[in-house]
Amino acid sequence: MDADVAVVGVGSIGSLVMWELAGRGVDVIGFEQHAPGHDRGAAGGETRLFRVAYSDGAAYIPLLRRSREAWLRLCEESGHRLFEPCGGLTIGSPQQRQILDLQANAAAEGVPVEVLSAGEMAERYPQHRLLDGEIGVFDAAAGMVRCDLAVLAAAEVARARGAQVVARSPVVAVRPGRDAVHIDTADRTWRVRQVVIAAGAWSGGFLPAQWASRVEPRRIALGWYAPEAVAQYRPEVYPVVIRVTHDLFLYGAPTVDGATVKVGGTQQARAIPDPDSFDRRHSREETEVAREVISEFFTSLRPEPLRMDAFTDLYTTDERPVLGRVGDGGRVVVATGGSGRGFKMAPALAAAAADAVVDGTDAPIPFLSPTRSAPA
Repeated sequence: MDADVAVVGVGSIGSLVMWELAGRGVDVIGFEQHAPGHDRGAAGGETRLFRVAYSDGAAYIPLLRRSREAWLRLCEESGHRLFEPCGGLTIGSPQQRQILDLQANAAAEGVPVEVLSAGEMAERYPQHRLLDGEIGVFDAAAGMVRCDLAVLAAAEVARARGAQVVARSPVVAVRPGRDAVHIDTADRTWRVRQVVIAAGAWSGGFLPAQWASRVEPRRIALGWYAPEAVAQYRPEVYPVVIRVTHDLFLYGAPTVDGATVKVGGTQQARAIPDPDSFDRRHSREETEVAREVISEFFTSLRPEPLRMDAFTDLYTTDERPVLGRVGDGGRVVVATGGSGRGFKMAPALAAAAADAVVDGTDAPIPFLSPTRSAPA
């Protein structure tokens, strides 16, 4: 055997699976078609929002609490400042479904949040322009994660614990057998006892046939804008933000370079046929829509983007990650399908995947089980 466990994809979840397994003394090897921390997948774009108060379901909140602890632990173990506890805002109408669900889920799980009126928002966070009747909901436990650096840090700590990373080595096939799993790359075939599929937008080809119609890679567009006064957008005074207004799901993070501010969601993620071949440039129409959105909702960001880019993620039909054991033989665990929401909870997903590997659990998080019912 070349290792006890192989991880296909050393990215948003895979790097953390390796960190978890290596920390438990498991002999693990990771395969990455680029290199850990690359900018093509779900960890691209410098930062990701982290929240504990969560509108998508109260069941996620325990995962988010565990993930926050794990992000802080990875900061300590790696020596990198990966998590910035700057708090988080959600802005919208008090009658908006996401705002109602956010407050209900927070109350159900004991997450303290603060509801801010338009006047309080204008005093504390004048960077945002609210529409009539809108409010802000503040989550003090929220913050941002340096996503690309976090992937690199997790892989490096795993290496320090004895893990091996095979970079720039795309996996051609994963072939489970009775006695081993064969991992085919361009150079050779590797033999391991178990495999974790965590390849993000590239996972589709490694998933069981019944999932073929339930996943798709999508292109996620981001933009960076110059503030009139960058001091107003530093983490000390500017929380991460989500805005649910009209049909928009807008989100942004404080400056990390002292010059620009990231905003995403000016256009919806769209399906792409191939994550290896998609246009990272923004069309003239996309750029114009972004300018209009920035002008409408921010008071002191220059609306002309300084930089625009696009990245990928794997979406499931119910927009929930898929995590657990699949197929015959019990040698394959999947941990993928973040659906644009997975990075914040990646440490908890990775720990659950490690539980499945070490303890033999089929569905460590039942509502994310690969055997769940979901829209086709």
